[in-house]
Amino acid sequence: MGAETPLNIGRRRDSRLRLSVPGRLITLTGTHKVTLCDISQSGAKLVVPDDVQKGNDGVLEWLDYEAFGMIVWADKDQAGMAFDEPLPEPVLLATREKFDHRAYKTHDEEAREQAEDWYRGYKNR
Repeated sequence: MGAETPLNIGRRRDSRLRLSVPGRLITLTGTHKVTLCDISQSGAKLVVPDDVQKGNDGVLEWLDYEAFGMIVWADKDQAGMAFDEPLPEPVLLATREKFDHRAYKTHDEEAREQAEDWYRGYKNR
């Protein structure tokens, strides 16, 4: 993944894994619920709230993983993040495995569980 060859066509340095996984983007302006549209060793495309801006540094969290980086472009409800360090290939493979087996909760499922826990008086699941 990511090797520069004459066969690489287009603007992408690394091949992208297309998915739709909930995540969090933590920046100096706050914590934002996001959805990962695609991810590669060098970055990710996200669905974000309007207040995420180009140039913001942050931490992207998804599934059991995290990566530090910078928002390099933002347009309406989408943004691109470039990672400070390349993601290890095993992280991408594990992300793919969890996505394929839907081994995660959506933002709506998490919110529903939190509301149910609050109603029942649970502190932690």
